[in-house]
Amino acid sequence: MLRGSTWESSFEADFGIDNEVHSIIAGVRKLKPFGYSVSDIFPIIKLLFKKDRTLKDTCNFFHLEEKLHRNLLLLLQSLLIRSPSARSRYSSYPEMIGLPHDEDVGKANMAHNYRIARDRCQKGTISNQFFVFLYSPLEKFNFGDGSLDWLTYNLAANRISGRALVPLTPDICVYFFTPPAMLATPNCASLIAAPWMIDSVNKVTQIYSKEMLFFKGAPPKIIDAFRQNNFLEHKKKSDSLIDTLEGIVCCPRRSRPSWSLNGL
Repeated sequence: MLRGSTWESSFEADFGIDNEVHSIIAGVRKLKPFGYSVSDIFPIIKLLFKKDRTLKDTCNFFHLEEKLHRNLLLLLQSLLIRSPSARSRYSSYPEMIGLPHDEDVGKANMAHNYRIARDRCQKGTISNQFFVFLYSPLEKFNFGDGSLDWLTYNLAANRISGRALVPLTPDICVYFFTPPAMLATPNCASLIAAPWMIDSVNKVTQIYSKEMLFFKGAPPKIIDAFRQNNFLEHKKKSDSLIDTLEGIVCCPRRSRPSWSLNGL
């Protein structure tokens, strides 16, 4: 079906968002978490004595400039759609009607879903979308051939909604979700990830990966889920880390004002 077509001969060229990766990462790195600035010293000391502090108190809040917002969202979609995990899922669709696993069907589904994602990210509404950036100055995030993806499934309905957890670099991981309700601004938060958060992200990566892990520094400790050599998922659309991160938006209080990032 796809042999000899443009899609077959220039597979990666369709993902033009790759040309924006460096500017996207540069834009994200400007969203410094609470604790990165010398001016944060006294607020940190004050926070240590606050008995009812929440995760939200340890965050900095920003409003993403529209171009960065749309490009980052499309980059996440492209990483998820192109992942071996998604490709395996798309190629298995014929099995639902008793036909064999088909790579060509997988490619066609990848192309179709990416076109929907590109249209919705570039032209669709971007309200009720929130990003949480986890920074890890010391320990590193791992990347695998699968990621927590409760987002691209909804492209079949021509909409962007759901959740995704994707490491962008060894020291930055992004969690994206679409809350049922949120203020118009801010639309992202950044924080220094606690050790348990980094460990949770890396375990989730192993759960959703099958046979490939990419890491910087010491090799990761392999968990039983990864040893099963399959693309696994959480049985329920929930996770303790995700519940914690979504509490940043759900909590009614915000201890510090938001800043606007103008330009990349």
